[in-house]
Amino acid sequence: MPNIEYIVTAEFHIDKGPSIVHQFPNQLPGMDNLYFLPELMLPDQIHKRNEDYTLFLLHRNTTNGEFQYLFNKSTCEDNPYYLYTIVDNRKNDEFKRGASIKSLSIITKLSYFKNFKPLLLICLDLYFKNNDVKYLEELYRVINEKKFDISPGYSVSIIKKLLITSILDLPINDKIYYDESFRNKLLGIGKDDYVNDDLFIRKDLSFNSVIKFNNMNIPIKIPMLTLPDTIGDYLNPTDLNFKPSLINILQAKLVSTNLNNELTIYGLQTPPIIILINAILTGKKIIFLSYEHSSGYIIDHILLTLKIITGGGILSGILTNYNVFPMIDVSKINLLEECESFIAGTINPFFKQNDRLWDLMYDLDNNEFILSSQLPSDDIEFKNSIISEDAKFLSNLQLSLFNYNDDLTTIQLIFRRHINEIIRILLSSKNFNSNLAPTSQDLILLLDGIGYYWASDTNKLLEISCYQLISKKFHFLLYNGKLIYNLLLPNLSNELNLMIDLHYHLQSLNNPASNSRINEREIWFNILKFLISGKSLEIFLLITYLIPPNSSSSLQSSSVHGGNLTIFDKNKGIELLLLNLFNQDDQVKSNVIMILQELQDNFLCSWCLDKFLKSNLIYELAFSDLINE
Repeated sequence: MPNIEYIVTAEFHIDKGPSIVHQFPNQLPGMDNLYFLPELMLPDQIHKRNEDYTLFLLHRNTTNGEFQYLFNKSTCEDNPYYLYTIVDNRKNDEFKRGASIKSLSIITKLSYFKNFKPLLLICLDLYFKNNDVKYLEELYRVINEKKFDISPGYSVSIIKKLLITSILDLPINDKIYYDESFRNKLLGIGKDDYVNDDLFIRKDLSFNSVIKFNNMNIPIKIPMLTLPDTIGDYLNPTDLNFKPSLINILQAKLVSTNLNNELTIYGLQTPPIIILINAILTGKKIIFLSYEHSSGYIIDHILLTLKIITGGGILSGILTNYNVFPMIDVSKINLLEECESFIAGTINPFFKQNDRLWDLMYDLDNNEFILSSQLPSDDIEFKNSIISEDAKFLSNLQLSLFNYNDDLTTIQLIFRRHINEIIRILLSSKNFNSNLAPTSQDLILLLDGIGYYWASDTNKLLEISCYQLISKKFHFLLYNGKLIYNLLLPNLSNELNLMIDLHYHLQSLNNPASNSRINEREIWFNILKFLISGKSLEIFLLITYLIPPNSSSSLQSSSVHGGNLTIFDKNKGIELLLLNLFNQDDQVKSNVIMILQELQDNFLCSWCLDKFLKSNLIYELAFSDLINE
């Protein structure tokens, strides 16, 4: 498969309006069905700006090879194509209306399409000046003659991807950068496998490829790992729009008087970020609107939403089953009307006055969330007080953003943990329905206890009640394949098809209020039985990272470290494991030591454990002494 499938150019013609000019290497299959495509490539209000970018998702029908706007699970390829467009508006008195507007688009399956922007800008400039298709031909050739795969057959499981992108507290980037054998082993590349020497390793879990175009060498960033439903680079320290856009969402206001039991679970005081999360978990129709800002500004907010609310791979299926239209105009209203759920961006204020088209609108100009008047608004008094998980999440997020000024990856981990916790709450009432389990496997549950762990039945009843309606809708979307939860318990079974809800049991051990009700010996013994080899050990290490701190007070205590989070603030699961080196019960202590020894047998887990132990001399000495005994 080529890196880019097609290159398309469009321009605004004074007589004809938006028009497609060139398609290379040939006409797009299904072009007759892609009505008003030029309008998508020349966004509204472009005459106000010198440049802009826009994005649209296309889906390819496997029966006839044609592109179409809407995804059909039975006939379309699993992954979307990205129609990524840069637009240039040049002022010139020689042109009619004093300006010329042209755009250049690539159609690709590569989720890091934005990294090709320097090449597209150069090509569009040359194309603008010379109006010669040869530049399109050269661009198509130089991109497609490059191989961006690290190695043939290179593949990393979703569990390992989630694990690698959660190890933020240790210098794993440096280790991957400097240690080629470690890197290859991490990526599953054997000693005799070919490694693409056209790629140059970077320190941010990515590579550089160099593409020569118009006698210039242009570096192109290639992510080492791509995560489901995450457009762009998950671990991207150069994403300058991340924090401002996120702060916008956190500081937005709810202006609706209309309340909805699935969205505004805390009444008018429901934080906007919670409303946005609830909207996606319940399959709502969501529109991002800005008349004053560029198309790119709106799209950046949508891509941010996808990046954080999916938890970077925890939740998937949104790009296809949910329907994502990063930029849309009034000519595509019929597409929206066909969708039960969608996320869309628009510049056209028409949408604000027509709330029958959407359930939730985010007005970026006024930084306001608006609920549609068409949504059901039952006359129920909102008595829900904020549940502890939401309170911890909001508090930790505020601390990370404003007090510690953490990097993007830490903020993303906070979201990853929270989304995972909320989904576990939503699934607890159905106890991880067995209908979602693989039918071909005979799965055995080692130890009772599944779902979100509550220290008391009272809290459980109150919090499940708060999320009851959301849970019902989420189950519907999950069981019908509209959304996918990648950490369902069956997906976390070990090499012998044994299951244990590690998250549940580690949280029970981590909760002081529950210590009298749990059997520590039984839990640690069954965790030990679960750990067999690479797969189960990586699952265990991942879960240790996904356990959030009990409260934000543990984060606040980090201020004594100069405002930076400590290692154990970022991995409560490992801290819990090491604390039990001092357990009064010798049997528990013995099981914990054997678990640590199992971790040492896996190269990645061993490296992480070694760094943890060396970060705290007391743990290191205790482990060493107990091993020697």
